[in-house]
Amino acid sequence: MSRHPHELSIPRDLRPLAWAIALTIAFTVLEIVVGLLSHSLALLADAAHMVSDAAALGITLAATWFAARPATRTKTFGFYRTEILAAFLNGLALWLAVISIVYGATRRIGHPLDVRAPMMFVTAVIGLAANLACSRILRFSKGQGLSFQSAYLHVLADAASSVSVIGAAAVIWLTGWSLADPIASLLVCVSILYSSWTLISQSVNILLEGVPVHIDVVGMMRAMQEIPGVRRVHDIHVWTITSGMEAMSGHVVVQDLSRGQDTLSRLNALLGERFGLHHVTLQLETE
Repeated sequence: MSRHPHELSIPRDLRPLAWAIALTIAFTVLEIVVGLLSHSLALLADAAHMVSDAAALGITLAATWFAARPATRTKTFGFYRTEILAAFLNGLALWLAVISIVYGATRRIGHPLDVRAPMMFVTAVIGLAANLACSRILRFSKGQGLSFQSAYLHVLADAASSVSVIGAAAVIWLTGWSLADPIASLLVCVSILYSSWTLISQSVNILLEGVPVHIDVVGMMRAMQEIPGVRRVHDIHVWTITSGMEAMSGHVVVQDLSRGQDTLSRLNALLGERFGLHHVTLQLETE
């Protein structure tokens, strides 16, 4: 099966993603060890977030490689949807991390423990540096698809989490108020939920064959009916195959089928230039 010329090009060099995974796993181990030694729930919460980061990056790496496989007789669109499934699973992994963190934080609020703030502070600073390094490694990911965007959001959310952990460590170090630790872990949950909501909603919309948010179907149909020779359009469907790759199909009632090729050319030009739709299937018919 041949691919449409406008279909997405899969990034060939996945080494930056592999480096980000290695860096994330290395720091996750460090954060778990120090979190246990320092009795810091915020560090352990951030470590859970880092575990989901590593899983997100790993899923993205596998999905990106798998999506590059050519179309087959039974998968005529290829394997682009693996990217969307990866993004959806990444979002669910973040929500599972939130449940675990909230449970631990509520228990810790009722039974606070002495936290070794200096150890917690230094580790959180190192964690922030690791997150910023990963975000720099993945800076090319913007525009590369929803799964890459999800991995990038994971890293940015964890950077925000590290900032809250640093703040909690500073408060405990200066005042001895140990409740700052579980409170910081709850702030981590807020950043996780914020980063994951858009990701999950976008991936669910794609999986449900929803209309891309940037396309006005009613306006598009009106524009199509303004093409000379077009009487009306119906049975219009617009959906997303994968992020950045939309498809459209529909029926067009025309005045004269003998001029159908010219009408199709005008319609394809309109849909491509004004609405960014290049994978279009139209059926011409008369009254």
